[in-house]
Amino acid sequence: MRVAKKGKKSRPKIDPPALLVPFLSFKNMPNKAKDVVLEVLDTDDAFRERVAKGVTEAEHGRFTHDYLLRPNGWETFIANMVEADGPASDASSGSVAELEDRLMMATAARATAEADAQHARRELTSAEDELEKVCDTNDVMQATIADLRREVDELTAQRQQAVSELKTTESVMARHIAARKQLEATIEQMTSAQLSSTTVGGAITDEEVRVGLDAIEFTMHDLRSQLDSLRRATTPERVTVSRRVPLAPPLGLANDSVEFANYLLSIPNIVVFVDGYNVTKLVVPELELADQRRWIEQRITTRLATMSGRFEVIFDGADVVAGRGTSHPQLRIRFSPDGVEADDVIINDVSATDSRHPVAVVSSDKRVREGAATGGANVLDSRQFSRALS
Repeated sequence: MRVAKKGKKSRPKIDPPALLVPFLSFKNMPNKAKDVVLEVLDTDDAFRERVAKGVTEAEHGRFTHDYLLRPNGWETFIANMVEADGPASDASSGSVAELEDRLMMATAARATAEADAQHARRELTSAEDELEKVCDTNDVMQATIADLRREVDELTAQRQQAVSELKTTESVMARHIAARKQLEATIEQMTSAQLSSTTVGGAITDEEVRVGLDAIEFTMHDLRSQLDSLRRATTPERVTVSRRVPLAPPLGLANDSVEFANYLLSIPNIVVFVDGYNVTKLVVPELELADQRRWIEQRITTRLATMSGRFEVIFDGADVVAGRGTSHPQLRIRFSPDGVEADDVIINDVSATDSRHPVAVVSSDKRVREGAATGGANVLDSRQFSRALS
């Protein structure tokens, strides 16, 4: 009733519900007005919301709070409270306490359910992320398989072409062998006198016959060489797809550790390409270039005493020297050609090295490392390598 009266005096003016107007003049609300008030609260949502603005559960109790604000489940709560407080109840206070306990249990169960739902949502998100990763990996594998299939198709076509050329060469060679046999048989039947007197557009001498035989022999030798090359090209070993794969570190070793560098250098017959100045300018920049080259050569030579592999150290600068030998047969010092960087030499050498040999590349240069990795080589950082040599 106070809210209804206050509305008439507010600015802007808010008219009270029509059913309450007859009772606004009363100082105290008569009993017969209570049913009217309840009816207004049930039917006039806007008025009920104005009344509920000043209501809190702590000050006015759960019953009043839920009846006016009407959260989810309020009707069940109010009905249970009314039933527990009615004349049919033998102990109303005990029934209300029981309902409050049940409400607390229901609230706790709801909180548990919400926590479970949140956990399930997190697991669903994680599963979706894993599925996305698997799909990405599958796409990469499918692309790799497609590349390998194309490579196999190309090699199969090359083999078919080589087999065709081999058959053609064998046919030509067979004709030459038949012609030679026929010529040898004719020569055996002819005497020296007959050779000197027989004419086919002129006299055929012993020397001309020998020259003809030599020409046939040379042709036969050339054909045999071609035949051998074609046979080698059509063997299964030449058409098998072979890719170098980087060596995986043993369990417990990190790729960037000195221990892994020592492990790689101990691999039998490993080929190690070293980006010379990338190592020396990083580790001993205070030395002159010639002294830097001597420094790395000495340390590699010392390390080779315990290795079965070999080192190729490539420096920039064709103007220094084209290349030179060293005191150790497993170490070669090289310089890039004029206009070519050592980076390109190393990347090309990795691709050109027999895939059956393990390969490692030493450089901190991003381009060299990426090119080496593409060629299937293991990659060592320059500082990691220098620590392994010390």
